[in-house]
Amino acid sequence: MKKIAYSVCSANHLAYAKTMADSFTAHHPEYSVIIGLVDRIEGRFGVAAFQPYIIIEAEEMGITKFAQMSQQYTIIELNCAIKPFLAQYIFNTYQPEILLYLDTDIFIYQPLLPVERLLEKNDIVLTPHFTTPVTDEKEPRERDILRSGLYNAGFIGMKKSTTVDAFLQWWSSRLVDQCYYNFAEGMGVDQNWLNLVPLFFDNVAICHHKGINVAYWNLHERVFSVKENLVMVNEKEPLIFLHISGYKFNFPDQLSLHQTRFVLSELPILKKLLDDYRSAVNANGYERFIHLSCYFSKPKKKSTGLMATVNKLIKPLGIKITNV
Repeated sequence: MKKIAYSVCSANHLAYAKTMADSFTAHHPEYSVIIGLVDRIEGRFGVAAFQPYIIIEAEEMGITKFAQMSQQYTIIELNCAIKPFLAQYIFNTYQPEILLYLDTDIFIYQPLLPVERLLEKNDIVLTPHFTTPVTDEKEPRERDILRSGLYNAGFIGMKKSTTVDAFLQWWSSRLVDQCYYNFAEGMGVDQNWLNLVPLFFDNVAICHHKGINVAYWNLHERVFSVKENLVMVNEKEPLIFLHISGYKFNFPDQLSLHQTRFVLSELPILKKLLDDYRSAVNANGYERFIHLSCYFSKPKKKSTGLMATVNKLIKPLGIKITNV
């Protein structure tokens, strides 16, 4: 059975992408890994250094309206919008039976067996941001997740099927021109669209394994411990992968820019995992890649609609709200 994992990034995140791929293949040697590059190589780095991983430039994917998309989106939005198009390209070109999408800021610690088991009887596997109530007003709150999407678009499991074909056709058609960051209009790039997937398509599984897609948004329900050199979650399930979203190397003692609930120094197991992760990304050329500009990068769009009105009102206070 042919199995492929893929990710999407611009050149500045290639050190993250290689780190994710290295951690993934260490536990899944039977998979091939493809990195979709929303950028141009143009001799700025050697592709050979990424072997055996395959790098495919976005302009090679045959996306009919790519020129339009690259003009209208910021680089973050464009990266998000490419996900279903690259999935379609991979299914058509490489014919895998299993295709997994992983964000570049993911690190794998154990095999993704729970996902593969779900794919035996289902066509799509989604992971919710969390599955238990939030009981304080620290960020992220429940209403923040309602705004940004119930399911995390950083990981999706798919099986070759007519259902997945229909899903990717639907999702890609929406992301041609509806993959913006604009929470005032209920738009959270590619992620909000996943709310509709269990309603629109059959054979969609929601993965409830607490060791999968562990991140700042679900730490209120997931506690780390170590048992026989294995990191456990809630003392029941092994940690399978961390999603290290919003963690900045310039601020290694801060868990994430997007949360206020936890202090990293009070989470020693997680802090050690993040220290090790930072070392791995650095070893894969972080300083070399992080400063590379993206060929398709565009200036940040001016705030529009309600956001522009709010910013106008609070301007005298020296405060500005952005969509990203």
